[in-house]
Amino acid sequence: MKVLTVTTYNVYNYGAALQAYALQQYLLSQGHEALLLNYQPEYLTRKYDYRWVNPESKMSRFAATRFVYRILKFLQRQTTLKRKRAFDDFVARELRQTDLYVSSRQVMNEPPAADVFVAGSDQIWNTFYDAGRDPVFYLAFARSEQKVAYAASFSFVEIAQDIKEQLARWLSDFKAIGVREFHGLDILHQLNLEGQWVLDPVFLLDMAQWKKMMLPFEKREPYLLIYDFEGNAELKAFAKRYAAAKNLRIYSINDTYPRLYADRNFSNGGPRDFLTLIYNCDAFVSNSFHGTAFALMFNKPVYVFERHRHKVNSRMESLTRLFGISDCILRSASDCEEALQRTWDFSEINEVMVHEASKSREFLKQALAEKE
Repeated sequence: MKVLTVTTYNVYNYGAALQAYALQQYLLSQGHEALLLNYQPEYLTRKYDYRWVNPESKMSRFAATRFVYRILKFLQRQTTLKRKRAFDDFVARELRQTDLYVSSRQVMNEPPAADVFVAGSDQIWNTFYDAGRDPVFYLAFARSEQKVAYAASFSFVEIAQDIKEQLARWLSDFKAIGVREFHGLDILHQLNLEGQWVLDPVFLLDMAQWKKMMLPFEKREPYLLIYDFEGNAELKAFAKRYAAAKNLRIYSINDTYPRLYADRNFSNGGPRDFLTLIYNCDAFVSNSFHGTAFALMFNKPVYVFERHRHKVNSRMESLTRLFGISDCILRSASDCEEALQRTWDFSEINEVMVHEASKSREFLKQALAEKE
């Protein structure tokens, strides 16, 4: 069966790239012909578009400040070109893609051919982002019997009523809907739709498959790995305390700027480096969903901080609740104090992981089953 997945993956984000890889590899292992829709509308290509100014920035208000913003953006992006090349290489070598589509109109007018289309995974239905308001990510170009969602994420708990009405129209004719967070089930019920809570695709692959993706790594010393999207002050303070208490060095893998308090910064790494650093760390502190997912998969002590700028914390709440470790989301000084004393036993976590991965694979099997 030819299965085409529709997600955001070529956006220079570790989790986005690896979840797309995981779902495609799992589908291939089940004997399907699997491709990713190479859909790159303008709003997904802004990271290295030096003309685009983020409207959330204070510098977007005036022509002069927008000009300065573009110069600063250009200079900063020059420091991340090695990282960009690592991602571009990963996408080119590891992901099977269709021809390029650059607009929703092009997809609607010239839809790709497939037996089944799978929307997911990741935040494709986050209506705060452009993708969550784009009909392509709701498979509006496909027939009802071809539409499946796997581990799609709304991310936000509250959605405006007018947007809910549009979501209901887009999702009403799906053959099967799997969502990544339990909050997603609540939203589906508000839309009078049924769904199933499933694991992120990264959990569909086993450890041996992920280890094949890792790079050679000579571990010099025990280390705490941090991955911080926002320069979170609370995360920084806890990481320094935890590292001192456990006699660990601090390593940081970065999207843009290095963390000056880290002993080593990894700012040019691609998805393989991300996996390798998490696998070899002694503990992991982050506000990253996929970083947390891999840390749990690799049985690493993990501590989670909430995101402040973009309120997408339902993802972390759902993941930690599923594995019975909600106390690892650190929201207060007392939480941090208790975390320093926490001991880890991964036996129950691993049992839940095996059970939920089996349920998620069965969901996909049934969703993709051809009618007799």
